Amino acid sequence: MPVASSPTAPVGGHGAWGLVPVALIDGVDVVFYGVCNMDRSVAFYEGVLGLELSQRAGNDWSQFTVGGTEVGLFGELATAPHQGGATVTFRTGDIRALEAALDAAGCKKDPVEDMGGALSMEFLDPDGNRLVAVEIQA
Repeated sequence: MPVASSPTAPVGGHGAWGLVPVALIDGVDVVFYGVCNMDRSVAFYEGVLGLELSQRAGNDWSQFTVGGTEVGLFGELATAPHQGGATVTFRTGDIRALEAALDAAGCKKDPVEDMGGALSMEFLDPDGNRLVAVEIQA
């Protein structure tokens, strides 16, 4: 698919087809995961992670507001969602408090890892969808 071009776009940095690339994407609207049990998943995202539930359509769709981006859940799937694909990385101001909340909820998670300037932790939601939390250190 060719890259869009514009007569007002700056010259240089031509795309693969000789056109000047112009951003056609303004931002991320929603990132979503498939789930098997909507009530259980809403309880996790709202109750354990503390996300704000902004929309719920029965067992078909739930949406949470997270720092200007929306995280959605669709389902209910008859089987566990396929693993892989995109991963949501949440920013947190206190990764140790999040780690304790995940432990209290019995969530599967990796240990907090020092990335040099940031602490990071991978964990799974109730359906095995991979999530990451990161705390940027000053």
